[in-house]
Amino acid sequence: MSNVVKFGKTVLPGEANSDLVETIEGLLSQAKSGELRALAYCTVRENNVIGTGWDGSDGTRYPLGTAISILSVRYPTAVMDGQDEA
Repeated sequence: MSNVVKFGKTVLPGEANSDLVETIEGLLSQAKSGELRALAYCTVRENNVIGTGWDGSDGTRYPLGTAISILSVRYPTAVMDGQDEA
């Protein structure tokens, strides 16, 4: 039987991604304090199942839309530049 060996920041199937958990916990803390007023998200689950959504307080529609537009430029630019980080 072969052993699965992890390389770099690889997260094995069924294993929690500690960086992702830390990011979500930080956002949750900001939401609980009232600092975070809106959030849009994209998710990738096992088997590459994707999801999207958003939620926010009154008055955050346009700022959130602006943030989504900025992300739609930042992400492909980072991919094209070969950046690993979000």
